Amino acid sequence: MTASAANSVQGHGVSLITPFNETGEVDYPALERLTTSLTNSKVQFIVVLGHASEAALLEEDEQIRVMDFVSEINNGVKTLVGGVACTSTRNAIRRVSTFDRRDFSSIFCGSPAPSASTNSGFVGHYRSIAQASPLPIFMHHERALPGQSEWVLEMAHEKNISGVIDETGSIELIDRWVQERPDGFRLLSARDSMALPLYALGIDGAVSTIGNAFPDAFGEMIDLLAFGAMNDARVRHHELAPLMRIMENEGRPATTKSVLSHLNRCAPSVRLPNTPVTETTQQQVYRAIAALPEHISSKLLSQSH
Repeated sequence: MTASAANSVQGHGVSLITPFNETGEVDYPALERLTTSLTNSKVQFIVVLGHASEAALLEEDEQIRVMDFVSEINNGVKTLVGGVACTSTRNAIRRVSTFDRRDFSSIFCGSPAPSASTNSGFVGHYRSIAQASPLPIFMHHERALPGQSEWVLEMAHEKNISGVIDETGSIELIDRWVQERPDGFRLLSARDSMALPLYALGIDGAVSTIGNAFPDAFGEMIDLLAFGAMNDARVRHHELAPLMRIMENEGRPATTKSVLSHLNRCAPSVRLPNTPVTETTQQQVYRAIAALPEHISSKLLSQSH
């Protein structure tokens, strides 16, 4: 594992969404706006083609173009983690073995599809990828099933593994990982609504989706948590919690794009099998945004000019 790469990926990161236009193609002007807003924010790192990006629905050449484009706009300002959509272990090995980019610090490797059914399957999958990768990798933990998450701690001791990005938000599981992980192994949460309690346990960072729309508001909470200012962080959490809970209702890409659409940042378009959120969720998103406190909404107003 490269210590410098692991150390740079902590605090608040954002899983950048991939905006599409009405014909379903990548909307590069919108992607430029979103990337620029993150480079101008207090975000520590950006995950390109991460868990909220619909990366698996992009062709390989589209994935490469998106990474090239974001890297150009970023221009070295923020630490970048590049995602590899893995349909199989063999495909993942092929992809990471040719991922030799100095502009990215590490690689996020999504869960295999179909998902491994045993711990040994996950161990074999990520060990093979790590051995083939020219950069340290972050693993992806999607489900907390009894007895089927042991592979995370086993892989934590492997070379070229920087850490894990967890989507479950499981208090019990992450509490154990915090206590038993080796030094330098990063624990990052992808569950926005669980960032506060998981920080209290000792995780190293949060890879948010709400940060696509409110990078500084969510980032302020993460900064307060990192400094141990729990009471102030709790206030920030409660301000964003109604919207964060709504954003978990119909899948991250669709709900995040619904939020961004209300803010005139991008269209709500997604690619099948994803579908836009229902009218009910759209109205809930609108009301939650309208109810945000003035110090958050005023920043939105200034960013729109």
